[in-house]
Amino acid sequence: MDQAWELEEQFWTAGTTGDVENYYAHVLAADAFVVVPGRVLVREDLMRQWADRRPWSSFELSDRRDALVNGETVVLSYRVRATTADAEGEYVARVSSVYTWVTGWVLAFRQHTPDPDENTAGMTLH
Repeated sequence: MDQAWELEEQFWTAGTTGDVENYYAHVLAADAFVVVPGRVLVREDLMRQWADRRPWSSFELSDRRDALVNGETVVLSYRVRATTADAEGEYVARVSSVYTWVTGWVLAFRQHTPDPDENTAGMTLH
Protein backbone atom coordinates (compact mmCIF):
# COMPACT_ATOMS: atom_id res chain seq x y z
CA MET A 1 0.00 0.00 0.00
CA ASP A 2 2.91 2.35 0.59
CA GLN A 3 3.66 2.36 -3.14
CA ALA A 4 0.04 3.26 -3.95
CA TRP A 5 0.22 6.15 -1.46
CA GLU A 6 3.45 7.31 -3.09
CA LEU A 7 1.71 7.35 -6.47
CA GLU A 8 -1.18 9.34 -5.05
CA GLU A 9 1.22 11.89 -3.57
CA GLN A 10 3.03 12.04 -6.92
CA PHE A 11 -0.26 13.08 -8.57
CA TRP A 12 -0.61 16.10 -6.28
CA THR A 13 3.10 16.93 -6.56
CA ALA A 14 2.82 16.77 -10.35
CA GLY A 15 0.03 19.31 -10.03
CA THR A 16 2.47 21.83 -8.55
CA THR A 17 4.85 21.46 -11.50
CA GLY A 18 2.24 21.25 -14.25
CA ASP A 19 3.26 17.66 -15.03
CA VAL A 20 -0.04 15.84 -14.37
CA GLU A 21 -0.41 14.87 -18.01
CA ASN A 22 2.88 12.94 -17.79
CA TYR A 23 1.85 11.40 -14.44
CA TYR A 24 -1.42 10.15 -15.93
CA ALA A 25 0.39 8.79 -18.99
CA HIS A 26 2.41 6.48 -16.74
CA VAL A 27 -0.05 5.65 -13.96
CA LEU A 28 -3.55 5.42 -15.46
CA ALA A 29 -4.94 2.01 -16.35
CA ALA A 30 -6.13 1.82 -19.95
CA ASP A 31 -9.79 1.85 -18.90
CA ALA A 32 -9.41 4.17 -15.88
CA PHE A 33 -11.87 6.94 -15.14
CA VAL A 34 -12.36 9.77 -12.65
CA VAL A 35 -15.71 10.86 -11.25
CA VAL A 36 -16.13 14.54 -10.41
CA PRO A 37 -19.36 16.41 -9.74
CA GLY A 38 -21.49 16.20 -12.86
CA ARG A 39 -18.90 14.39 -15.01
CA VAL A 40 -17.10 11.14 -15.64
CA LEU A 41 -13.69 11.62 -17.25
CA VAL A 42 -11.99 8.77 -19.10
CA ARG A 43 -8.28 8.48 -19.77
CA GLU A 44 -8.33 10.59 -22.96
CA ASP A 45 -10.33 13.36 -21.24
CA LEU A 46 -7.92 13.44 -18.32
CA MET A 47 -4.85 13.60 -20.54
CA ARG A 48 -6.32 16.38 -22.69
CA GLN A 49 -7.55 18.58 -19.85
CA TRP A 50 -4.15 18.67 -18.13
CA ALA A 51 -2.28 19.81 -21.24
CA ASP A 52 -2.99 23.51 -20.55
CA ARG A 53 -3.89 23.48 -16.87
CA ARG A 54 -2.34 25.97 -14.44
CA PRO A 55 -0.43 24.36 -11.56
CA TRP A 56 -1.39 24.78 -7.94
CA SER A 57 1.03 26.19 -5.42
CA SER A 58 0.44 23.85 -2.51
CA PHE A 59 -1.52 20.87 -1.30
CA GLU A 60 -2.05 18.99 1.93
CA LEU A 61 -3.34 15.44 2.32
CA SER A 62 -4.92 14.48 5.63
CA ASP A 63 -7.29 11.95 7.23
CA ARG A 64 -5.76 9.10 5.24
CA ARG A 65 -7.49 5.76 5.15
CA ASP A 66 -6.78 2.65 3.12
CA ALA A 67 -8.07 -0.85 2.61
CA LEU A 68 -6.32 -3.73 0.93
CA VAL A 69 -9.20 -5.44 -0.87
CA ASN A 70 -7.05 -8.35 -1.96
CA GLY A 71 -3.44 -8.76 -2.96
CA GLU A 72 -4.11 -6.89 -6.20
CA THR A 73 -6.43 -4.00 -5.26
CA VAL A 74 -6.13 -1.18 -2.76
CA VAL A 75 -8.57 1.63 -1.96
CA LEU A 76 -7.19 4.95 -0.68
CA SER A 77 -9.26 7.76 0.79
CA TYR A 78 -8.14 11.12 2.12
CA ARG A 79 -8.95 14.79 2.43
CA VAL A 80 -7.09 17.21 0.18
CA ARG A 81 -6.67 20.96 0.47
CA ALA A 82 -5.04 22.51 -2.60
CA THR A 83 -4.37 26.13 -3.53
CA THR A 84 -3.81 27.50 -7.01
CA ALA A 85 -0.57 29.22 -7.85
CA ASP A 86 -2.40 32.45 -8.67
CA ALA A 87 -4.21 32.36 -5.29
CA GLU A 88 -7.68 32.17 -6.87
CA GLY A 89 -8.85 30.02 -4.01
CA GLU A 90 -8.76 26.67 -2.32
CA TYR A 91 -10.08 23.29 -3.32
CA VAL A 92 -11.09 21.02 -0.46
CA ALA A 93 -12.41 17.55 -1.14
CA ARG A 94 -12.59 13.96 -0.02
CA VAL A 95 -10.80 11.85 -2.65
CA SER A 96 -11.02 8.10 -3.08
CA SER A 97 -8.71 6.20 -5.43
CA VAL A 98 -8.55 2.56 -6.43
CA TYR A 99 -5.23 1.09 -7.53
CA THR A 100 -4.81 -2.35 -8.98
CA TRP A 101 -1.66 -4.40 -9.53
CA VAL A 102 -0.77 -5.10 -13.15
CA THR A 103 3.03 -5.06 -13.44
CA GLY A 104 3.01 -2.43 -10.73
CA TRP A 105 0.26 -0.29 -9.19
CA VAL A 106 -1.97 1.49 -11.72
CA LEU A 107 -4.81 3.89 -11.04
CA ALA A 108 -8.14 2.39 -12.07
CA PHE A 109 -10.55 4.86 -10.48
CA ARG A 110 -10.64 8.15 -8.58
CA GLN A 111 -13.58 10.13 -7.22
CA HIS A 112 -13.62 13.69 -5.91
CA THR A 113 -16.30 14.78 -3.47
CA PRO A 114 -15.72 18.52 -2.95
CA ASP A 115 -16.60 20.17 0.33
CA PRO A 116 -18.95 22.97 -0.79
CA ASP A 117 -18.56 24.83 2.49
CA GLU A 118 -14.80 25.15 2.06
CA ASN A 119 -14.23 25.68 -1.67
CA THR A 120 -13.75 29.15 -3.07
CA ALA A 121 -13.67 30.45 -6.62
CA GLY A 122 -15.40 27.31 -7.97
CA MET A 123 -12.12 25.42 -8.28
CA THR A 124 -12.06 21.90 -9.66
CA LEU A 125 -9.06 19.60 -9.72
CA HIS A 126 -9.04 16.18 -11.33
